[in-house]
Amino acid sequence: MMVRRFHEVLRHAALAPGLSVLDLGCGWAYGTHWARVSGCTVSGIDLALDQLQWARHALPDAERLRLVQANACRTPYRTGSFDRVVSVEMMEHVYRPDRDRVIDEIVRVLKPGGRVSISTPNPASPIESVKRLAVAMPALRRRLPSSCFPEASDDLATYHPYSYHHPLSGQELAQRLERAGIEIEGMRSFLWILKTLPDPLLGAGRLAEAALEAIPLVNRLGATTLVWGRRR
Repeated sequence: MMVRRFHEVLRHAALAPGLSVLDLGCGWAYGTHWARVSGCTVSGIDLALDQLQWARHALPDAERLRLVQANACRTPYRTGSFDRVVSVEMMEHVYRPDRDRVIDEIVRVLKPGGRVSISTPNPASPIESVKRLAVAMPALRRRLPSSCFPEASDDLATYHPYSYHHPLSGQELAQRLERAGIEIEGMRSFLWILKTLPDPLLGAGRLAEAALEAIPLVNRLGATTLVWGRRR
C-alpha cells in the first residue's frame, strides 16, 4: 500500500538522473531513498525526529539522503534549490492555517519549470468516512487497526502530526497550488488494497484494485489522491 504511494508520486514527478529532489515530510525516508536510487541528488525533511532517527540508522544510504528535521513552513534551503519537490501523505498533517505557507515554500524552493508531485488521503474515500465515524464512536475505533484519525482541532498548542489528520480534497490542493504558481498537469485517485490484506491475497487484491480504478465513478473513491504539476 505505502510502496505504491511512493512509486506513483515519484513516477509523476518525472525523476531523472542528476536532478535535485526535496522529499517534503519524508518520514522514514523510503521515498528519499528510492529517488536517490533513481540517480537524483536528494534531501529529506520531516518534523518528526523519531522517524528521521530510524531512517538514519536503518537505511543503507542514509548519509547520502541529507535528512534534516525542519518545519515545512520554513525549510532551510535557498530559493530555486530543487528541480523536483515530492510529498507522500504529509499535507493532511499540516496545520490547516499553515497550508498556504507550506505550498508557498514548495514554490519558493522549486526552480522555474520544476515539478511537484503530492499525494494525500482522499477525504471522499470509504476509509476516511469510517475514520470520521470512529472519532464519534470509541467502540468502533477500538476495533480498527492503528491509524491516524481526524481528532485534533486547530489548536497549535496541542498540535502533533500523529494525531492531527485532516485530509484536503484533490480539488482544494490543486487550487492552492495554482494560486501559488503551479500549473496543474494532472490529478487522480488510486489505491484500494487494504493495509491489512494478507500476503497470499495480494495478487488477487492488485487485480481487483486495477478493475476498480478503471471505473471512473468508483475511482473517485480511491483511498489516495495524487496531484502533480509544474512551476510557472
